[in-house]
Amino acid sequence: MARQVSRDAIVACDPAMCSALLARGIPSGNLLKLGVSSPDPLGSDVVVATAAVRSQFGGRLASVYAPGILASFGSGSLRIDVRAIAPDGATAYETALAADLAARRAVGRQLLGNPRLKVSAPARAALWAGQVDPRLLTTLATLAATSPAATGPVQVSAFGDSGPGASQGMPLRSAQITEPSRADLGRLRGMVAFVRAQRPPYLPAWALITTGAGGSPVLSIGFSAPSPTGLLQP
Repeated sequence: MARQVSRDAIVACDPAMCSALLARGIPSGNLLKLGVSSPDPLGSDVVVATAAVRSQFGGRLASVYAPGILASFGSGSLRIDVRAIAPDGATAYETALAADLAARRAVGRQLLGNPRLKVSAPARAALWAGQVDPRLLTTLATLAATSPAATGPVQVSAFGDSGPGASQGMPLRSAQITEPSRADLGRLRGMVAFVRAQRPPYLPAWALITTGAGGSPVLSIGFSAPSPTGLLQP
């Protein structure tokens, strides 16, 4: 939660979980404690569905309030689901997610035809299937357009961060961009400066350079959950 969910998101939780999240650095103003005073999770962006929360809402949790699972941990009574709230109801949420998937698929396939992008086979499959977060798609298109032609194409090696146990259709929110050698580190540093200068919703949760296999530099760009819908639609 502390690493992957947006710092601006309102998180609904039972009292014990809210205390745990507060201890992990999530601001108290971002926590909606479920109970008598807050009988439903509406008004939040994400709900942490512990056994206590599932008992409180029963089937309405998935069928009305929060149909989409961002991540799931554990099993049985210890299972915890991190769910995206559907402010307009489950039907509207599913409709918006389906439309967004179609838009992501169309834009992803356009990117595959961009000569300024070089994409690995797994990353190509994700783009073709529409699995990539719309903020990442826009960011990659912009990086490809602004990167100097003399430096070669922007090389995308992988996408990730859909969350363990996430519902089908939840976008991949991170990308790894590689350079063949440390001699090309300057271009990645330029990309980091560019993406860190963006405004929401295109400001990533993280953008950092690490060392990959063989000592080559890798730029990791990641966006927070939940992924917005409608960004790619006119």
